[in-house]
Amino acid sequence: MMNDSRTNNTNSENNVTVELLSEMYRNVTMGSENLATVVPMIRDKELMTNVTAQLERYADLTNKTADLLGKRDVDPKEPTMMKKIMSRGGIKLNLMTDASDTHIAQMIAKGTETGADELQLKYEQFRDRGCDSDVLNLCGEILEFERKEIAHANTMRAGRTNG
Repeated sequence: MMNDSRTNNTNSENNVTVELLSEMYRNVTMGSENLATVVPMIRDKELMTNVTAQLERYADLTNKTADLLGKRDVDPKEPTMMKKIMSRGGIKLNLMTDASDTHIAQMIAKGTETGADELQLKYEQFRDRGCDSDVLNLCGEILEFERKEIAHANTMRAGRTNG
């Protein structure tokens, strides 16, 4: 009986870990996908440089997350085509009224903040439920990256508004 209890606890901890990893993967793939959607509209060189660096970092984080899923014999699940289409459509619709680089920076900050807030909630939900430390550490790395990028996008937006 004790082995059954331990096995169930291990399975529960693994499920929590996989669930957080899946949320992390969704976060980084959608972040990358949404940035790629705005790239063709960016005219400002500094903003383009920043977005390119973000895309590279998201690619690195996507690979790290996929590797951790693979170590647990779980295939990463891509966001559904419908989710991608709706996201792209929303971005393009939003840019129809204002395609300025200031507005793009604002959209990047808001989108990144939404993703980071959702991931933070999942992190807090699973942190004390036996989630593996390597996954919690990578989640913290993703959140730190996104918070830094939100601040940077807001700074760029403010500089354009005031300057």
